[in-house]
Amino acid sequence: MKKKLDKWDICLLAAALGFYLFFAFYDGPALTKDSLSYMTMDLTREPLYPTFLWIFRRIFGEEGYLMPVVVVQSILAAYAAWKLAVTVKRHKGNSNVLALLSVAFQFGVTILCRFVAIRRSSYINCIMTEGIGLSLYVLFIVQLYQYITEERARNLAGTVIFAFLLVNLRKQMLVTICLMAAVFILYYLIKERKIKRLALLLALMAGIFLASRFTDKLYNYCFRGVWVEHSGNSMGMLCTLIYTAGEEDADLFEDETLRGFYEEISAEADRQGLKITYAPEGWVDLSSHYADSYDAIGYGIINPVVQGYIKEYDGYTGVEAALKYDEYCNAMVKTLLGQEKGDLVKVYVSNTWKGFVNSIARVNRYLNLYAIAAYLLYLGLYAHRIFDTDRIFDTDRVSKIRCIWKNKSWAKPDSSAAMAEIVLGGIAVNSLVVGAMIFCQPRYMIYSMGLFYTALSMMIYDEVKNGWKTDRI
Repeated sequence: MKKKLDKWDICLLAAALGFYLFFAFYDGPALTKDSLSYMTMDLTREPLYPTFLWIFRRIFGEEGYLMPVVVVQSILAAYAAWKLAVTVKRHKGNSNVLALLSVAFQFGVTILCRFVAIRRSSYINCIMTEGIGLSLYVLFIVQLYQYITEERARNLAGTVIFAFLLVNLRKQMLVTICLMAAVFILYYLIKERKIKRLALLLALMAGIFLASRFTDKLYNYCFRGVWVEHSGNSMGMLCTLIYTAGEEDADLFEDETLRGFYEEISAEADRQGLKITYAPEGWVDLSSHYADSYDAIGYGIINPVVQGYIKEYDGYTGVEAALKYDEYCNAMVKTLLGQEKGDLVKVYVSNTWKGFVNSIARVNRYLNLYAIAAYLLYLGLYAHRIFDTDRIFDTDRVSKIRCIWKNKSWAKPDSSAAMAEIVLGGIAVNSLVVGAMIFCQPRYMIYSMGLFYTALSMMIYDEVKNGWKTDRI
């Protein structure tokens, strides 16, 4: 592969910088309802982004630090889009077309958010975790892809570093560890059967998880003087369990305080029509009703009830109050997991499918059908790459399928198939995990949107370049 940058690569980087910096200066910093909690270093937030903002406050002062934050976020986004493009280019015969498409797909996500979505702002301009999270995730995928295709220690180190940063950015990004585990199991257990290497990699992932918990506590110790992790992790699951629970589930509670919480929260949610019994028919309407109910239950009902009780009867404030809140919410979650699972499964399935759709498009009647077609095309092209008899070995169809495991014919990664596996794996893991914890709004799902179309374009490029052959499977 060509190592030096050519003029095309430099122009592509300049275009990416110009694109993202234009929005930075045109729109400026965009504040959302979550921004204040990051700016004030709230205990419910993971350490990386509040610390990132704190560093800029120290350098530029309270009044003028947000614009430099957005400029740096824009430069990071430009670098991530460019890095993806040159990586794809160098793995696909120095194709300038694929490089351009890779950047264009990343631009497309920003354009959709800025001009099509209700929010009317780019995530890169927002003072929230997505401001750097989207870029860090792209760089994580690039490093993981390069490690799988090249198996260099520096790429593994890059994968670990970006996964560590993402986990410390928001707890949703634990999906990066899950994705690494899935990819390493696929390649080093199923395809190559390198058990020793797999064991070492899995141990490394466990190290990332433990290190992120350590830095979470260290952050709170440095800024608050208490050795605790961020709070509020159970509220999300509790919202879902309240949404699907019924009156009879009050009998699950043995503790009178918890039972009182549940009855008050459930009654108010019922009064406001925020439970599954009020959801319209159909998975789209159910997932939308669940999304609309989620924050209303959590911030509008659970927080006032539980936090009000802690303040009035337990007498706790500050960190102690937050820890007590977590204790109550954790206990209610464990108890409500004993409810009948039918409605819970229904919500999970509809919400997870919404996650798959929002990862590559947007949920509505027509785009739902488009998403199905896009995934089928993606899977069809991927299968075509995997079962390419001319590329793997010359044999009949049945023998070939039998020999894939026996002969380790997958041991040498195909560059397009590897990207397809990693990207689709990221979408699947993110949808399955987020779908179990919170509603799958686009903000949580678009991390892989540009990457999906990049992987798809790589596979289409291969077919166009090589031509379809009727004697293949």
